[in-house]
Amino acid sequence: MTTHRRLRHRAPLIAAVVSATAVLLPLAAPPATAQDTIATTETTTTTADPFEAKTTVVFSDPDVPSGCHRIPAIVRAKDGSLLAFAEKRLNSCADKSNIETVVRRLPAGSTQWLPEQTVVRGEADDPQAPATRGNAAPVVYRHLPGAPRTGAPDGRIVMMGTHNPVDPANPGQSQGGAPRTPYVLYSDDNGATWSQPRFLEGLDDPAWGHYATGPVHAIQLTRGAHAGRLVVGVNYAPTSVRGAMLVYSDDGGTTWHRGARADYALGQQLIPQEMSLVEQANGDIYVWARQNWNGGTDEEEADPNIRPHRAVAISKNGGETYVNGFTLLRGFEAPPVQSAVLRTRATDEGDRYNRILSSAASLNTDPRSRMTIRSTFDEGLSWQTVDTPATSSDEGVQVWGDNDRSLSKEDCACYGGYSDMVELSNGDVGLLYERTKSGCWSVRTCAGTTDHRAEIAFVVLNDRDLHTPSTTVDVAGRSALVFDGVTSTQGVYGRALAFDGQQGRVQLPYRTKPVLGSGDFTVSTWMKYDDNSRDQAIFWAYGQDGKPQAWLQAEPGSNRIRGMVTSAAGSAGVTSTRAYADGAWHHVALRRQGGTLTLFVDGRQVGSATGAAGAVQGNDPTPIYLGQRLDGANRFHGALDEFRIYDRALSTAELIWLRISNTNAIPGRTAHLPMNAVVPAGEQSGDR
Repeated sequence: MTTHRRLRHRAPLIAAVVSATAVLLPLAAPPATAQDTIATTETTTTTADPFEAKTTVVFSDPDVPSGCHRIPAIVRAKDGSLLAFAEKRLNSCADKSNIETVVRRLPAGSTQWLPEQTVVRGEADDPQAPATRGNAAPVVYRHLPGAPRTGAPDGRIVMMGTHNPVDPANPGQSQGGAPRTPYVLYSDDNGATWSQPRFLEGLDDPAWGHYATGPVHAIQLTRGAHAGRLVVGVNYAPTSVRGAMLVYSDDGGTTWHRGARADYALGQQLIPQEMSLVEQANGDIYVWARQNWNGGTDEEEADPNIRPHRAVAISKNGGETYVNGFTLLRGFEAPPVQSAVLRTRATDEGDRYNRILSSAASLNTDPRSRMTIRSTFDEGLSWQTVDTPATSSDEGVQVWGDNDRSLSKEDCACYGGYSDMVELSNGDVGLLYERTKSGCWSVRTCAGTTDHRAEIAFVVLNDRDLHTPSTTVDVAGRSALVFDGVTSTQGVYGRALAFDGQQGRVQLPYRTKPVLGSGDFTVSTWMKYDDNSRDQAIFWAYGQDGKPQAWLQAEPGSNRIRGMVTSAAGSAGVTSTRAYADGAWHHVALRRQGGTLTLFVDGRQVGSATGAAGAVQGNDPTPIYLGQRLDGANRFHGALDEFRIYDRALSTAELIWLRISNTNAIPGRTAHLPMNAVVPAGEQSGDR
């Protein structure tokens, strides 16, 4: 990780701050025990716990449900130490009961977690009084280049949470009707001591019977006009309504404001809550929310395309408003449970590709089980799944329980609940998650009741663990992602890439400036295929369903190659009179010059159309794919070689020259995949 990335501190942030004169409270602690040592050995493979050798139990509760630790959150402090937060539920495991927020720290360079310490508990005038102090949403505030200066020191750990009073006569009961109020506190010494909490009444409403921050780390924005801003997700519950809101601070957490807000009446399809946030490569905020439903059959609940349990929203103005509220994320298999997201790679920070992670149980119905980390490489448009081969680059990595999801609860209870993630100093990822007690992942292996509240474990994973795709060189200095189903084959000039028509596709790396914009351009490649069974995308750029886009597709059923450009000004399509599905290599090029779109095959013009002017990319961060449409359909079955993009209209003579010489001397080249090698994950030079 570069110094720049450490300064930007890639973990999402939340804003909660108290006055600079608040008293700091020292945290006393008993000596550490042997089980607190973080595991550092290499991965071992077992059925129940595939990463046992890289896992440490941070909080353990053998007497569940008389008390437990729940609701984990984690951040990395400025000095590199890790802070693992949890709710310590003292009299029962009930929500809104007598709860204190606790933390365990792993100092930088150490393998031993320090003992548990209390961060906040009780009432303001009596810390020992029963009260709910939970929903920790921590963030590390950093001074970012170009961001407004504030009175908060660099590295301040800001934590927001929620409070409600608890009946002293019944401290183990959930206080469902009690008023909920958000508060904030901070640490200026990397989590060793903490200020007194300060209530933030202006962020809630007395009419809201329920109010919850996070629960997960929050984010600090690093891009655009709102760089430096702290943002946290909250949810609330007025009568017959459920609301999802963002709150933000521009002064390091001292002052807070209500931002984006969406209310949904009970009985509607959408009920977003427990939101985790991540900043997209273009500076937008991607809001990742738990989705609950009212009723439904077991069969409906089990189908993530019918009843998905994740919802997403976008904010383009630093969390002040949502673009169009929330939409359901169909196909992402997870139960109704909190889930975390975390960015680990960004091309605008020098990485070769973008990557955002999610952590969640991976069965679509309760009980919550099989904790899984999944990646998106296209800013949340598509995610790794849980139904492909276990080692595939299309498959999420399951960290707890048997990968065979057809096993019964008796054979693999392997429960997993709430979770959070943090990026480590070396680029690895730490996952903090609730799970069944070690050794009791199945009722056949452990007598008694299994429960996802039994312990909170911490596991460290690297890129190879996370099923990273292979890459192929992009001459602009980054790497295109090569997914399973693409192999190396003989090309027209050196090697080429063969696509299997099922999984195979290539994703070009993002650039801050689009390689296809509002002006002239030329896209060229070599193709070879003989599959006449279906339409097959050669390349697909940016949009779909009427949005700005540009693409070239083989349509052998209609005996043609077809190209399309769509902009706000209109669309233009161009076709050939042959499909060229003859198993031979053909050079194809799609050119826009002014408002005219022209298709060339083997150096000859085969079609032309007008009406193609305007920008072909919208405001959202979307990729260019080879071998599929944006939505993953129309996978190519054949081979491609020497893919290039130019920011000008090449002449017919230049296209002929390019075809016969494979020259790189033609000016205007903005992207080029020679496709001479596929580099497996873990062997990618220059990657962290």
